[in-house]
Amino acid sequence: MSTIAPFDRYKGRGRIILGVPESGDGTCRHGYGPPVFDQCGRRCVYCGRDLFESYESWLDVSVDHVIPRSTQWYERKKPWIEDMFNLVTCCRACNEFLNQYPCPDSEPETVEDFIIVRDRAFEGKRKNALDRHAKERAVFERLLQTQGR
Repeated sequence: MSTIAPFDRYKGRGRIILGVPESGDGTCRHGYGPPVFDQCGRRCVYCGRDLFESYESWLDVSVDHVIPRSTQWYERKKPWIEDMFNLVTCCRACNEFLNQYPCPDSEPETVEDFIIVRDRAFEGKRKNALDRHAKERAVFERLLQTQGR
């Protein structure tokens, strides 16, 4: 399986354990987020929005666990799920769209297997986020038309 964006930018190309980022004040913008932004970049990995173009964009910055914390095997694989190699920069809209994203694979036994599951989940999440944006855009445009704008 080939490495996929955004993990190419990560130390070890996202194929090695990087450690859990310090929580700082507990927020993604001030605490655990900056180390993720350094690895991942400043754009939403799902929709491509530049999250550092303005103050308003900065307020929408978020960090997503590619393999979500809601995964049934979270407690057994917590160090991998909380590791920076499972965290990506995203916008709040995409993060909201992807809340409760199901992890379809069985529990991985090795870090290498976890990475395969993570990459598969990332691809599915990106498609899901782009589909949701298209639906929301259509609703927004219909609303504008009905209001004569």
